[in-house]
Amino acid sequence: MAKVRPIEWFDFRKYHRLLIDTNVWLYLNGPQVRDDDKSRKYSDALKRIRRAESHVLTDVLVLSEFINRYLRIKYKVWKRRKEVEFKGFRSSTDYPAVAKDTANAVRVILKVCRPVDTALESIDMEALLIDFEKNRRDFNDQVLAETCRSQDLTLITHDGDFRGYEITVLTANNRLLEPGDGSSTDAPPES
Repeated sequence: MAKVRPIEWFDFRKYHRLLIDTNVWLYLNGPQVRDDDKSRKYSDALKRIRRAESHVLTDVLVLSEFINRYLRIKYKVWKRRKEVEFKGFRSSTDYPAVAKDTANAVRVILKVCRPVDTALESIDMEALLIDFEKNRRDFNDQVLAETCRSQDLTLITHDGDFRGYEITVLTANNRLLEPGDGSSTDAPPES
């Protein structure tokens, strides 16, 4: 079971190795960054992480999902004006500007993060596929959790699906922090 901790109370240290999930990057640097409680909590956490000089890492799955979601959000807004499928959007005259915005958002992430290899070589793929079949899990989430587990990374995510993995999770998602998952919300967690 995951060790889930509230991110707003976590005391980041220089030795912490953190992987920030796509959904958090979208709160921080997405095309529709909202001024809400979640965005503020993750933004504050990133400031504390940088002050502590913690190791912030990313992998190709996070970047790929970020690019895909960023483009899909932009496409959804663009589609309101036109009746074109996503592949048609990529062929439109509007797409180069959106692709440039997306690439710039990824460059911001890469300024904060160092790359880490996905743990594909060390993953027991048959066990992962069996878990995928039985537990209806998202395959990318499984690979990301395995990367965190095998490389001793703490995952920063807002995705409630990570409760069932044997990794440490930091979050502002109150549903992930509900009692019964091994975490406590009434006292600051240990770092």
